[in-house]
Amino acid sequence: MFKKSLVYIIFAAFFIQNAFAFYGTRPMGMGSAFTAVANDANAAYWNPAGLALNPEVVVSGSTMLNNRNQWVGDNVLYSKFCYEMEMSPFEWVAGVGIASLLALESAQYLHEQGILKTGWNNDVPATSRDQSMASQVKGTEEVVSLKKTAKDAIKKVFTGDKAPSPTPSPTPPPSPVYVTPASYYLAPFGNPWYRPYRPDYEPYWAPQPKHHETKAQFALGLGWMNDYNPPLDQNSNWYTLSVASGFEQRVAVGGNINVYNLKKISTDISGLGGDIDLGVIAKPVEYISLGLVTKGILTTNIYWQDGSQTRYEMLVNAGIAIQPTTFLTLAADAHNLFRTATTYHYGIEANVLPGLIGRAGLSDGSKTCGLSIVVGRITVDWAYLGGSYNRTHMVGANIQL
Repeated sequence: MFKKSLVYIIFAAFFIQNAFAFYGTRPMGMGSAFTAVANDANAAYWNPAGLALNPEVVVSGSTMLNNRNQWVGDNVLYSKFCYEMEMSPFEWVAGVGIASLLALESAQYLHEQGILKTGWNNDVPATSRDQSMASQVKGTEEVVSLKKTAKDAIKKVFTGDKAPSPTPSPTPPPSPVYVTPASYYLAPFGNPWYRPYRPDYEPYWAPQPKHHETKAQFALGLGWMNDYNPPLDQNSNWYTLSVASGFEQRVAVGGNINVYNLKKISTDISGLGGDIDLGVIAKPVEYISLGLVTKGILTTNIYWQDGSQTRYEMLVNAGIAIQPTTFLTLAADAHNLFRTATTYHYGIEANVLPGLIGRAGLSDGSKTCGLSIVVGRITVDWAYLGGSYNRTHMVGANIQL
């Protein structure tokens, strides 16, 4: 299965690069109300935690048919690998906790090297993700090689070359920590090695009865987005690596590592940077889903060849989705929270007939709608974006491997 998936991805990367839209046909047809719905490969952009919902291996993409607008770009290609395995709640929480600590330590180290910065406290001017940075790149200074800049940054990380930091004040030695064996706490709660002795119990050597195991999901996502946008004088390429994990498809956490290569079309000057996204999805009950994602919570500056430095602003999006029946989903999102330019999005998706799915939405006042036709393992999507989206038509498809 893995080899088959890899062949599909390689084929797509080399032969379909210019055939696939920036945010995905299905989410845009729902008015961009997708933060809590995100349960397909499009989750890599909208909420990476959603990759751990619906175990599957799928490749997805979409393209614009006509009427270019400022927000929806040219090409996108996503792939999702999500697998499920039996695991106890303690094992899942411990695994996610250890992985989070390792990620936090790595981020802290890169922050000390001056590479990563927090998205909410950065003196470099921030630009909205749907706006161009071309006006901030003058191209008047000496152009340097981005390849050399990247090599210098990597060398700085591995050699530990960093600016001197102030001497920390002395701290008292830590108190001794006494660790009680986990089996002490787990014994009453189903530890497989725990069998209390009582006369009415089976002998301790009797086979342990098989009990139902809960399940955890683990997902990996790969994404590539391209937007060649002459009206904005910018050509953008984004590359995304996503990881996510969920438990019983009731709670999921995930993150993105984004690397972007931008180019000012008029002067051919390039910029290189990256950031990190974090997301979570929780289902307190079967038919309600809550989503929260922070884009650019940690970021590098975008270093341009002319010496300019820019960055994308940090965004916080939240959403709720309600599924009163298995055939109907209602969703609402608030994007750009804690900012004056907060936008509101509403969407609906319904199974109209077997193999036919309809959707409609309101994206910050702009009406949208869409359809999906499901034939076996292939789904074909269409979306219409009105209002400020300039009556754009989009088509897309995903293949379940």
